[in-house]
Amino acid sequence: MKVKVQVVSKSPPGGRCEIYDRFFFEIVKAYENVYYCLIPSNLYEGDVVPPAVLVNGELVEPEDGILLTPEEIVEAIEKKGAKRREGAKDVAEKLKVIYDKFLEGV
Repeated sequence: MKVKVQVVSKSPPGGRCEIYDRFFFEIVKAYENVYYCLIPSNLYEGDVVPPAVLVNGELVEPEDGILLTPEEIVEAIEKKGAKRREGAKDVAEKLKVIYDKFLEGV
């Protein structure tokens, strides 16, 4: 089973779009069946408002209404069947470093 993640980004991407891109680069390295693509809003034909994260076509809503946390993202992909690669370290910890660094610059 594949877990397909799409990030619909603003054109040009920045802020949350960039952090989601960094998150999913790490996630693809840590999970064997997660596939990720970044779609600029001008090429996306759906009805979500960027920045948006879709997992297997379903919108993942941040609890705070603004920014998805590492925990929310990991939970969303694992609910859809994401399987960690053998020997992969805790990806949530790596994402937390990216998240904290991003928040420092806000």
